[in-house]
Amino acid sequence: MKYLLITILMFTVCPAQKNPLFEKKLKKDSLILEFAELYHLTNAIHPGEFMFTSKSEFDKTYLHLQNSIKTDLSIVDYYKLTATLMTKIKDGHTAVDRTQITTLLKDRLVFPFSIYKIKDNYYLNQSGNENQSFVGSKIVRINKIPISVVVDQIQKYIHLEGENETGLNTKFKIFPFYYFIYNPTETFEIEYINSKNRRNKSIVKGITYDSFTKSTTENIEPLSTKFETDNLAILKFHSFENGYNESNRKIAEHQLDIFFSKLDNLKTKNLIIDMRDNGGGSAEIANYLFSYLIDQPYYYFDYVGAKYNSVKGWKKYAQNPENIEEINLKETKVKNGLNCFTETDGDDYWWFEKQQNKPNFYKGKISVLINGGCFSTTGHFLALMREYKIGTFFGEYSQGSNYSNSGGQAFILPYSKIRVWIPTLQYKMRTPNFKTDPKGIKPDLEIEIQPNDLKTKFDRPMDFVIKRISGNVREKTL
Repeated sequence: MKYLLITILMFTVCPAQKNPLFEKKLKKDSLILEFAELYHLTNAIHPGEFMFTSKSEFDKTYLHLQNSIKTDLSIVDYYKLTATLMTKIKDGHTAVDRTQITTLLKDRLVFPFSIYKIKDNYYLNQSGNENQSFVGSKIVRINKIPISVVVDQIQKYIHLEGENETGLNTKFKIFPFYYFIYNPTETFEIEYINSKNRRNKSIVKGITYDSFTKSTTENIEPLSTKFETDNLAILKFHSFENGYNESNRKIAEHQLDIFFSKLDNLKTKNLIIDMRDNGGGSAEIANYLFSYLIDQPYYYFDYVGAKYNSVKGWKKYAQNPENIEEINLKETKVKNGLNCFTETDGDDYWWFEKQQNKPNFYKGKISVLINGGCFSTTGHFLALMREYKIGTFFGEYSQGSNYSNSGGQAFILPYSKIRVWIPTLQYKMRTPNFKTDPKGIKPDLEIEIQPNDLKTKFDRPMDFVIKRISGNVREKTL
């Protein structure tokens, strides 16, 4: 009995194994000071900080969040605060890095589906386990909470450009992460409406975050081409990131040379350019593609502008401070409140110089597929096409437009070591006739996918455009 009592006491008083995700190890006073540093850093360098949110709104959010720090916090709790502040700016390049959390989340069970928004409803999408039969069903509640309430909460942590809404579906690809931030449970009861319009409830098994990520990640080539017929070709540009590395860029340029040479030789009348989910990348490769689509010389950037006058006060926070140089104000002009580099002479960067179109530029009809995944450099590319009235756009609003705030810089907060992405430069295209829309670039014809397309993998926008080219579809079917 004596030893039994000792054993019972040992199991009673020994604390459960701590989970570093929820352990409140970040000290209140240190966080308050660091949160202030994040606020001042953002004010010092963000070139588009108040494009969509006023300074008074941003300051109000900051003070509210800072005053909410009343105890020590976990890394998850602090992520919520920092992400909410950064999201308030409404800039797609401004974000809090998720790596610290996803590393700890790797083996934890999470919600096993991504979701997809169609009109004002949400549907179960990619699944990382055997629950494929649920895909395409309209989700009503998760753990008894209406999905609209869940989404309203997690949108506080999702960074999108301006008033764009279509980019949400890109973010919802990692819905299990955001749902965990909202409700860190490992049990999931879903209420849903199936394809037969029947309302059901089911308990679904969670899946480890690592397994979900691996099973839903698609390995897609940045660039692919296809000739449906001699009179219809398809160019898919999934990413412009293959232009960052010179050797990869040369390979991509060679692919484009061969493709457009064949288009020219065959006199192919119709070209579909699929830019969906192209999140951007290298300006060099985007410009190279555009030079095959235009019939005249043109310019690329109007300016590259910085908000700051000096790097001395904030360079120390940069993850790679060696990549940040002091700004020479004698070489800049003030535009839109920014210190801007513009075209001055023949020694400028290529993007300020007059660009030459290719002699064998494409002369047929161009159809362009776009969606909310089109961002950053892809927005620049689409803005050029709009400026010069090249092609007809199909699909949904792009998230990117004729500018972007970026610069590729990450900053490490000194106490928590959280990494944040804050733009240091604004890149503006030379598109004087472009009409800015806070929602992004609107397609000429909007095409929305249907719930069953999620399950069958039917590519409705591509199918529509191909049929339209062949004359087998009417506009009123949209």
